[in-house]
Amino acid sequence: MEKFSGQWIGTLSGTQDGLVLLDLDHRKQWLEGSIYGFLNADDGPNVYAPLIANPVENKLEFKVRPIALHPNQPRVAAAGEFATENFPAEISISIELATSGAEGTWKADNGQEGTLKLTKSAADQPSQLVAEPGIHDWASFQQEVAKNIDRPYATIFRGQSSAWRLRTAFHRTRRKDLVRYWEEDVPRLRKASVGHLGNTFGHMDPGHNGAFLHLLQHHGYPTPMLDWTYSPYIAAYFAYSSFADNFHSNSDTSGKVRIYMFDAHSWKLDFNQIVNLTHCRPHFSLIEPLAIANPRALPQQSVASISNVDDIEGYITYQESLTANKYLKVYDLPQSEYEDVLRQLGYMGISPGSLFPGIEGLCREYRHRQFGYDP
Repeated sequence: MEKFSGQWIGTLSGTQDGLVLLDLDHRKQWLEGSIYGFLNADDGPNVYAPLIANPVENKLEFKVRPIALHPNQPRVAAAGEFATENFPAEISISIELATSGAEGTWKADNGQEGTLKLTKSAADQPSQLVAEPGIHDWASFQQEVAKNIDRPYATIFRGQSSAWRLRTAFHRTRRKDLVRYWEEDVPRLRKASVGHLGNTFGHMDPGHNGAFLHLLQHHGYPTPMLDWTYSPYIAAYFAYSSFADNFHSNSDTSGKVRIYMFDAHSWKLDFNQIVNLTHCRPHFSLIEPLAIANPRALPQQSVASISNVDDIEGYITYQESLTANKYLKVYDLPQSEYEDVLRQLGYMGISPGSLFPGIEGLCREYRHRQFGYDP
Protein backbone atom coordinates (compact mmCIF):
# COMPACT_ATOMS: atom_id res chain seq x y z
CA MET A 1 0.00 0.00 0.00
CA GLU A 2 2.77 2.45 0.96
CA LYS A 3 4.54 1.75 -2.33
CA PHE A 4 1.75 3.49 -4.22
CA SER A 5 0.59 6.17 -1.77
CA GLY A 6 1.90 9.66 -2.47
CA GLN A 7 2.06 11.95 -5.48
CA TRP A 8 2.96 10.72 -8.95
CA ILE A 9 3.54 12.90 -12.03
CA GLY A 10 4.16 11.65 -15.55
CA THR A 11 2.94 11.40 -19.11
CA LEU A 12 0.15 9.66 -20.98
CA SER A 13 0.44 8.75 -24.64
CA GLY A 14 -1.57 6.95 -27.27
CA THR A 15 -4.85 8.23 -28.69
CA GLN A 16 -4.36 11.24 -26.41
CA ASP A 17 -1.07 12.72 -25.18
CA GLY A 18 -0.54 14.84 -22.09
CA LEU A 19 0.40 15.15 -18.45
CA VAL A 20 -0.83 12.89 -15.65
CA LEU A 21 -1.09 13.91 -11.97
CA LEU A 22 -1.97 11.18 -9.46
CA ASP A 23 -2.52 11.87 -5.73
CA LEU A 24 -3.05 8.78 -3.57
CA ASP A 25 -3.84 8.67 0.15
CA HIS A 26 -3.62 5.53 2.26
CA ARG A 27 -7.07 5.03 3.86
CA LYS A 28 -7.23 1.94 6.11
CA GLN A 29 -7.09 -1.03 3.70
CA TRP A 30 -7.34 0.87 0.44
CA LEU A 31 -6.06 3.84 -1.53
CA GLU A 32 -8.19 6.86 -2.25
CA GLY A 33 -7.40 9.98 -4.22
CA SER A 34 -7.55 11.85 -7.51
CA ILE A 35 -6.21 11.41 -11.01
CA TYR A 36 -5.89 14.16 -13.62
CA GLY A 37 -5.18 14.03 -17.33
CA PHE A 38 -4.10 17.37 -18.81
CA LEU A 39 -4.22 16.83 -22.56
CA ASN A 40 -2.03 18.46 -25.18
CA ALA A 41 -5.02 19.03 -27.49
CA ASP A 42 -6.44 22.55 -27.20
CA ASP A 43 -9.92 21.84 -28.54
CA GLY A 44 -11.30 19.61 -25.80
CA PRO A 45 -11.60 19.30 -22.04
CA ASN A 46 -9.07 17.91 -19.61
CA VAL A 47 -10.02 15.05 -17.31
CA TYR A 48 -10.37 14.60 -13.54
CA ALA A 49 -11.66 11.62 -11.61
CA PRO A 50 -11.85 10.54 -7.96
CA LEU A 51 -10.70 6.99 -7.36
CA ILE A 52 -10.65 4.17 -4.84
CA ALA A 53 -8.32 1.23 -5.42
CA ASN A 54 -6.70 -1.69 -3.67
CA PRO A 55 -3.23 -2.66 -4.92
CA VAL A 56 -2.15 -6.26 -5.22
CA GLU A 57 1.61 -6.54 -4.65
CA ASN A 58 3.21 -4.24 -7.26
CA LYS A 59 0.12 -3.68 -9.37
CA LEU A 60 -2.75 -1.21 -9.11
CA GLU A 61 -5.89 -1.58 -11.23
CA PHE A 62 -8.99 0.60 -11.07
CA LYS A 63 -11.81 2.13 -13.10
CA VAL A 64 -12.91 5.76 -12.93
CA ARG A 65 -15.82 7.83 -14.20
CA PRO A 66 -14.09 10.94 -15.59
CA ILE A 67 -15.27 14.52 -15.14
CA ALA A 68 -14.55 17.12 -17.83
CA LEU A 69 -12.37 20.08 -16.85
CA HIS A 70 -12.01 23.36 -18.72
CA PRO A 71 -8.80 23.19 -20.79
CA ASN A 72 -7.52 26.62 -19.74
CA GLN A 73 -9.27 27.39 -16.45
CA PRO A 74 -9.03 25.51 -13.13
CA ARG A 75 -12.63 24.37 -12.90
CA VAL A 76 -15.11 21.69 -13.88
CA ALA A 77 -16.54 22.33 -17.33
CA ALA A 78 -20.13 23.56 -17.36
CA ALA A 79 -22.84 21.43 -18.94
CA GLY A 80 -22.86 21.97 -22.70
CA GLU A 81 -19.62 23.98 -22.64
CA PHE A 82 -17.84 21.38 -24.78
CA ALA A 83 -18.98 18.72 -27.17
CA THR A 84 -19.16 15.53 -25.11
CA GLU A 85 -20.39 13.00 -27.67
CA ASN A 86 -17.04 11.25 -27.59
CA PHE A 87 -16.18 11.97 -23.95
CA PRO A 88 -15.63 8.66 -22.12
CA ALA A 89 -18.02 7.47 -19.43
CA GLU A 90 -15.44 5.09 -17.95
CA ILE A 91 -11.67 4.63 -18.10
CA SER A 92 -9.82 1.50 -17.00
CA ILE A 93 -6.29 2.06 -15.69
CA SER A 94 -3.59 -0.43 -14.81
CA ILE A 95 -0.31 0.68 -13.17
CA GLU A 96 2.65 -1.48 -12.20
CA LEU A 97 5.79 -0.52 -10.30
CA ALA A 98 8.89 -0.53 -12.49
CA THR A 99 12.62 -0.28 -11.87
CA SER A 100 12.31 3.49 -12.06
CA GLY A 101 8.85 4.82 -11.21
CA ALA A 102 5.76 3.11 -12.58
CA GLU A 103 4.31 2.23 -15.96
CA GLY A 104 0.82 1.35 -17.06
CA THR A 105 -1.96 1.41 -19.58
CA TRP A 106 -5.27 3.23 -19.91
CA LYS A 107 -8.32 2.34 -21.97
CA ALA A 108 -11.54 4.35 -22.32
CA ASP A 109 -14.93 2.99 -23.28
CA ASN A 110 -14.97 5.27 -26.36
CA GLY A 111 -12.13 3.31 -27.96
CA GLN A 112 -9.28 5.59 -26.93
CA GLU A 113 -6.28 3.97 -25.22
CA GLY A 114 -2.60 4.37 -24.48
CA THR A 115 0.21 4.06 -21.96
CA LEU A 116 1.34 5.83 -18.79
CA LYS A 117 4.77 6.59 -17.36
CA LEU A 118 4.88 7.95 -13.81
CA THR A 119 7.54 9.17 -11.40
CA LYS A 120 6.92 9.34 -7.67
CA SER A 121 7.67 12.56 -5.80
CA ALA A 122 11.19 12.81 -4.40
CA ALA A 123 10.21 15.37 -1.78
CA ASP A 124 11.32 13.09 1.07
CA GLN A 125 14.82 12.78 -0.41
CA PRO A 126 17.80 15.04 0.46
CA SER A 127 17.92 18.40 -1.26
CA GLN A 128 19.95 18.57 -4.47
CA LEU A 129 20.36 22.35 -4.37
CA VAL A 130 23.91 23.64 -4.05
CA ALA A 131 24.52 26.67 -1.85
CA GLU A 132 25.84 29.84 -3.44
CA PRO A 133 29.64 29.83 -3.34
CA GLY A 134 31.50 32.39 -1.28
CA ILE A 135 28.61 33.01 1.13
CA HIS A 136 29.91 31.09 4.11
CA ASP A 137 28.88 33.09 7.18
CA TRP A 138 26.51 35.74 8.51
CA ALA A 139 28.74 38.65 7.49
CA SER A 140 29.07 37.55 3.86
CA PHE A 141 25.32 36.86 3.69
CA GLN A 142 24.56 40.42 4.80
CA GLN A 143 26.84 41.79 2.09
CA GLU A 144 25.17 39.57 -0.52
CA VAL A 145 21.55 40.49 0.25
CA ALA A 146 22.42 44.18 0.39
CA LYS A 147 22.70 43.97 -3.40
CA ASN A 148 18.89 43.56 -3.56
CA ILE A 149 18.07 46.65 -1.54
CA ASP A 150 16.87 48.52 -4.65
CA ARG A 151 14.40 45.70 -5.53
CA PRO A 152 12.42 45.47 -2.28
CA TYR A 153 9.40 43.57 -3.64
CA ALA A 154 11.07 41.64 -6.44
CA THR A 155 12.76 39.07 -4.23
CA ILE A 156 11.40 36.96 -1.39
CA PHE A 157 13.15 34.88 1.27
CA ARG A 158 12.51 31.85 3.44
CA GLY A 159 14.53 30.51 6.37
CA GLN A 160 14.79 26.89 7.51
CA SER A 161 16.80 25.36 10.34
CA SER A 162 18.11 22.68 8.00
CA ALA A 163 18.52 21.99 4.28
CA TRP A 164 15.46 19.85 3.68
CA ARG A 165 13.56 20.24 0.42
CA LEU A 166 10.89 22.90 -0.01
CA ARG A 167 7.65 21.15 0.87
CA THR A 168 4.37 22.43 2.30
CA ALA A 169 3.11 21.36 5.71
CA PHE A 170 0.18 19.61 4.03
CA HIS A 171 2.44 17.60 1.75
CA ARG A 172 4.70 16.70 4.68
CA THR A 173 1.81 14.71 6.09
CA ARG A 174 0.91 11.32 4.62
CA ARG A 175 -1.90 12.92 2.67
CA LYS A 176 -1.65 14.24 -0.89
CA ASP A 177 -5.24 14.45 -2.21
CA LEU A 178 -6.14 18.15 -2.21
CA VAL A 179 -9.69 17.51 -3.45
CA ARG A 180 -10.52 15.75 -0.19
CA TYR A 181 -8.69 18.49 1.75
CA TRP A 182 -10.48 21.37 0.03
CA GLU A 183 -13.96 19.87 -0.16
CA GLU A 184 -14.08 18.14 3.24
CA ASP A 185 -11.43 19.37 5.70
CA VAL A 186 -11.34 23.11 5.08
CA PRO A 187 -15.14 23.63 5.19
CA ARG A 188 -15.33 21.77 8.52
CA LEU A 189 -12.53 23.84 9.99
CA ARG A 190 -14.04 27.04 8.62
CA LYS A 191 -17.31 26.23 10.37
CA ALA A 192 -15.57 25.31 13.63
CA SER A 193 -13.45 28.48 13.66
CA VAL A 194 -16.26 31.03 13.44
CA GLY A 195 -16.85 31.13 17.20
CA HIS A 196 -13.15 31.64 17.91
CA LEU A 197 -12.44 34.22 15.25
CA GLY A 198 -15.67 36.21 15.23
CA ASN A 199 -15.18 36.40 11.50
CA THR A 200 -16.73 34.46 8.65
CA PHE A 201 -14.42 34.03 5.68
CA GLY A 202 -16.35 33.97 2.41
CA HIS A 203 -15.62 30.66 0.75
CA MET A 204 -16.47 32.04 -2.70
CA ASP A 205 -13.96 34.90 -2.37
CA PRO A 206 -10.40 33.95 -3.45
CA GLY A 207 -8.97 36.70 -1.25
CA HIS A 208 -10.81 35.34 1.80
CA ASN A 209 -9.76 31.78 0.98
CA GLY A 210 -6.13 32.81 0.86
CA ALA A 211 -6.45 34.78 4.09
CA PHE A 212 -8.10 31.84 5.86
CA LEU A 213 -5.45 29.35 4.76
CA HIS A 214 -2.69 31.77 5.73
CA LEU A 215 -4.21 32.20 9.18
CA LEU A 216 -4.33 28.41 9.58
CA GLN A 217 -0.73 28.19 8.40
CA HIS A 218 0.41 30.65 11.06
CA HIS A 219 -1.28 28.60 13.79
CA GLY A 220 0.09 25.18 12.95
CA TYR A 221 -2.61 23.62 10.76
CA PRO A 222 -1.23 21.83 7.68
CA THR A 223 -1.84 23.84 4.53
CA PRO A 224 -0.48 23.66 0.96
CA MET A 225 1.27 26.98 1.60
CA LEU A 226 4.83 27.98 2.36
CA ASP A 227 5.65 31.14 4.31
CA TRP A 228 8.03 33.62 2.71
CA THR A 229 9.01 37.16 3.62
CA TYR A 230 10.23 40.23 1.79
CA SER A 231 12.98 40.62 4.41
CA PRO A 232 16.16 38.51 4.32
CA TYR A 233 16.66 39.33 7.99
CA ILE A 234 13.26 38.00 9.02
CA ALA A 235 14.01 34.85 7.01
CA ALA A 236 17.32 34.55 8.89
CA TYR A 237 15.47 34.97 12.18
CA PHE A 238 13.19 32.03 11.41
CA ALA A 239 16.13 29.89 10.27
CA TYR A 240 18.20 30.53 13.38
CA SER A 241 15.37 30.71 15.93
CA SER A 242 13.99 27.38 14.71
CA PHE A 243 17.41 25.87 15.32
CA ALA A 244 17.74 27.60 18.70
CA ASP A 245 14.31 26.37 19.87
CA ASN A 246 15.57 22.79 19.54
CA PHE A 247 19.09 23.44 20.77
CA HIS A 248 20.56 21.92 23.93
CA SER A 249 24.01 22.34 25.43
CA ASN A 250 25.15 19.02 24.01
CA SER A 251 23.71 19.69 20.54
CA ASP A 252 25.88 19.57 17.45
CA THR A 253 26.37 23.00 15.87
CA SER A 254 28.50 21.85 12.95
CA GLY A 255 25.55 21.89 10.53
CA LYS A 256 23.97 24.65 8.47
CA VAL A 257 20.77 26.62 8.47
CA ARG A 258 19.36 27.37 5.04
CA ILE A 259 17.98 30.62 3.64
CA TYR A 260 16.23 30.64 0.26
CA MET A 261 16.14 33.63 -2.05
CA PHE A 262 13.52 33.48 -4.81
CA ASP A 263 13.15 35.82 -7.78
CA ALA A 264 9.42 36.39 -7.43
CA HIS A 265 9.29 39.13 -10.05
CA SER A 266 10.71 36.97 -12.84
CA TRP A 267 8.67 33.93 -11.81
CA LYS A 268 5.42 35.87 -12.01
CA LEU A 269 6.35 37.21 -15.43
CA ASP A 270 7.19 33.76 -16.77
CA PHE A 271 4.35 31.69 -15.26
CA ASN A 272 0.65 32.20 -14.67
CA GLN A 273 -0.13 32.50 -10.98
CA ILE A 274 -2.98 30.23 -9.89
CA VAL A 275 -4.88 30.48 -6.61
CA ASN A 276 -6.68 27.14 -7.00
CA LEU A 277 -5.63 23.89 -5.37
CA THR A 278 -7.84 21.50 -7.32
CA HIS A 279 -8.75 20.90 -10.97
CA CYS A 280 -5.55 22.59 -12.17
CA ARG A 281 -2.18 21.66 -13.59
CA PRO A 282 0.82 21.38 -11.26
CA HIS A 283 1.83 24.88 -10.22
CA PHE A 284 3.79 26.96 -7.73
CA SER A 285 2.18 30.37 -7.28
CA LEU A 286 2.74 33.43 -5.11
CA ILE A 287 0.04 35.36 -3.29
CA GLU A 288 -0.11 38.16 -0.72
CA PRO A 289 -2.90 37.03 1.62
CA LEU A 290 -5.11 39.59 3.31
CA ALA A 291 -4.20 39.88 6.99
CA ILE A 292 -7.74 39.16 8.22
CA ALA A 293 -7.62 38.18 11.92
CA ASN A 294 -3.89 37.56 11.41
CA PRO A 295 -1.80 40.20 13.20
CA ARG A 296 1.41 38.27 12.53
CA ALA A 297 1.31 38.74 8.77
CA LEU A 298 2.25 42.42 8.58
CA PRO A 299 5.22 42.51 10.99
CA GLN A 300 6.62 39.38 9.34
CA GLN A 301 6.34 41.09 5.91
CA SER A 302 4.58 37.94 4.81
CA VAL A 303 4.07 36.65 1.33
CA ALA A 304 3.00 33.07 0.66
CA SER A 305 3.37 30.46 -1.99
CA ILE A 306 0.59 28.00 -2.72
CA SER A 307 1.10 24.77 -4.61
CA ASN A 308 -0.43 21.41 -5.50
CA VAL A 309 3.06 19.98 -6.00
CA ASP A 310 4.68 17.79 -3.37
CA ASP A 311 8.30 18.25 -4.52
CA ILE A 312 8.51 22.02 -4.97
CA GLU A 313 12.29 22.00 -5.28
CA GLY A 314 12.11 19.51 -8.14
CA TYR A 315 9.33 21.48 -9.83
CA ILE A 316 11.24 24.79 -9.74
CA THR A 317 14.45 23.08 -10.91
CA TYR A 318 12.54 21.57 -13.84
CA GLN A 319 11.08 24.94 -14.84
CA GLU A 320 14.56 26.48 -14.64
CA SER A 321 15.79 23.85 -17.09
CA LEU A 322 13.05 24.86 -19.56
CA THR A 323 13.51 28.62 -19.32
CA ALA A 324 17.28 28.78 -18.67
CA ASN A 325 16.46 31.24 -15.86
CA LYS A 326 17.67 30.94 -12.27
CA TYR A 327 14.80 31.70 -9.91
CA LEU A 328 15.92 30.02 -6.68
CA LYS A 329 19.17 30.46 -4.77
CA VAL A 330 20.13 28.99 -1.41
CA TYR A 331 22.53 30.16 1.27
CA ASP A 332 23.77 27.70 3.89
CA LEU A 333 25.08 29.46 7.00
CA PRO A 334 26.75 27.98 10.11
CA GLN A 335 24.41 26.91 12.90
CA SER A 336 27.21 27.81 15.32
CA GLU A 337 26.53 31.53 14.76
CA TYR A 338 22.97 31.30 16.09
CA GLU A 339 23.48 33.30 19.30
CA ASP A 340 25.35 36.18 17.64
CA VAL A 341 22.91 36.33 14.73
CA LEU A 342 19.80 36.33 16.92
CA ARG A 343 21.34 38.97 19.17
CA GLN A 344 22.09 41.22 16.18
CA LEU A 345 18.60 40.69 14.78
CA GLY A 346 17.17 41.66 18.17
CA TYR A 347 19.04 44.96 17.98
CA MET A 348 17.37 45.48 14.59
CA GLY A 349 13.96 44.97 16.18
CA ILE A 350 13.50 41.48 14.73
CA SER A 351 12.55 39.37 17.71
CA PRO A 352 9.63 37.27 19.03
CA GLY A 353 8.01 40.33 20.58
CA SER A 354 7.85 42.14 17.23
CA LEU A 355 7.05 39.19 14.97
CA PHE A 356 4.45 37.47 17.18
CA PRO A 357 2.10 40.14 18.58
CA GLY A 358 0.46 39.01 21.81
CA ILE A 359 1.38 37.15 24.95
CA GLU A 360 3.11 34.30 23.10
CA GLY A 361 5.64 36.61 21.49
CA LEU A 362 6.10 38.56 24.72
CA CYS A 363 6.91 35.42 26.72
CA ARG A 364 9.32 34.14 24.05
CA GLU A 365 11.00 37.52 23.94
CA TYR A 366 11.66 37.70 27.68
CA ARG A 367 12.56 34.05 27.94
CA HIS A 368 15.43 34.67 25.53
CA ARG A 369 16.41 37.93 27.20
CA GLN A 370 16.44 36.57 30.74
CA PHE A 371 17.37 32.90 30.29
CA GLY A 372 19.25 32.84 26.97
CA TYR A 373 18.74 30.41 24.14
CA ASP A 374 19.81 27.33 26.10
CA PRO A 375 18.23 27.72 29.56
